[in-house]
Amino acid sequence: MDYTKKVAEFVAQTSFDSIPPGALMVAKTALLDCVGVMLAGSKEESAIICAKLAEEEGSNREATVIGQGFKSSTLMTALSNGTAAHALDYDHSFLVGQPTAGLIPAILALGEKLGANGRDILVAYVAGFETTARLVRSLPVLSSQGKWHSTATMGSLGTAAGCAKLLRLDVQAIQWTLGIASSMASGIVSNFATMTKPLHAGLASRNGVLAARLAHSGFNANPMILSEHKGIYDAFSRDLPFDLRSFEDLGSSFDLVERGIKIKPYPCGGLTHTAIDAVLKMRDQYKLSPEAVQSIQVGVTQHVFNTISGSLPETGLQGKFSMPYILARALIDGKFTLATFSEEAIRDPLVRSVAEKVEMGVDPDIRETKEGSRPCKVTIHQKDGRTLSERVEFPRGSRQVPLTSEELRMKFTECACRAINREAAAQVTKLIDRLEDLDHLGPLFELLIGNPS
Repeated sequence: MDYTKKVAEFVAQTSFDSIPPGALMVAKTALLDCVGVMLAGSKEESAIICAKLAEEEGSNREATVIGQGFKSSTLMTALSNGTAAHALDYDHSFLVGQPTAGLIPAILALGEKLGANGRDILVAYVAGFETTARLVRSLPVLSSQGKWHSTATMGSLGTAAGCAKLLRLDVQAIQWTLGIASSMASGIVSNFATMTKPLHAGLASRNGVLAARLAHSGFNANPMILSEHKGIYDAFSRDLPFDLRSFEDLGSSFDLVERGIKIKPYPCGGLTHTAIDAVLKMRDQYKLSPEAVQSIQVGVTQHVFNTISGSLPETGLQGKFSMPYILARALIDGKFTLATFSEEAIRDPLVRSVAEKVEMGVDPDIRETKEGSRPCKVTIHQKDGRTLSERVEFPRGSRQVPLTSEELRMKFTECACRAINREAAAQVTKLIDRLEDLDHLGPLFELLIGNPS
């Protein structure tokens, strides 16, 4: 099968009426969540630096740099907004990581330039998401255990597919778009806990816009990049297994419905979330206090152990990937806010003293036996000799343990109010709720532009 052509045909043929209502509902949830974390992330240093570059370019003012108070070119806006969307590590994820983090910033930037309506945005999101989902599922080991970051690798291709849909490209041009994007795809996990991790989403966003616009102008590329020898799979998989059967039901089955997305309830690395859930459950059930704890042992998979830090953080950004710091905060505070990972917060003496009691290790009995699971076992030894233990399979916010509508709105409001006022945040929520009825997106961008830092 020519899988590149199959993806291109799916993207070209997908229409609003062909998308199941359940997929559209998840798409709007994803949009609301991403817009919220984009607004919050716009106040992070990584996003501010990118925004300043966008402003200095002095290019066409055709797309809104969200939360920054100005407009820039579509490409620089996509780069800035994509970085902002991932800056707090609070954006929603798929089975593994956040491979669609660049998609929404890209289609919003390009959609604004093109004068797209709400339905156009929803269809582009679904086309891009489903493409990304199949790519991720075709390379599960690369996505979960490899050294490439799927947000930037698989994400660039999926984002390109969404942008190609907005530009209404034909099948051949969409194949070129995927070929162009495959030569841009990059991003390595060794840059986690630095500003370059969110830049991966910004690059995926920019790559998708650029690839689609080049193809729209007749710029060609290998039209069989998903199928041919020396294509994307040979380049990225090396000796890792891959399975292209994930593409066979593309268009007849939708991963937005069958697998859904994971909405993060905590603004930190998603691989820590089941451990957080375990600590919070024991804290509430047994009325645990930090003073009563002798030690905390965290049993995780090899992938989590290789990715998440077992040491104390030196910066707020490192704190988002530090298992000791995160579990100490869970035990002491019983909740997480955006301020939990400030430079001041990570230096709290009490938190650091509890964090020193946390030890993370690989548990041979912990395995990801179900699709989308992130199993973890936390054991707390108390000073009085008692031992408590809790194992969690799926994190809160996943399809198996979904957040309530109220929790989703509360998260959006907390995030949005870092850049816009509460009244504007409420209006954004209403507009996204009825996105399919919007003939143009001007009112939405007027609210999202915010003010410069």
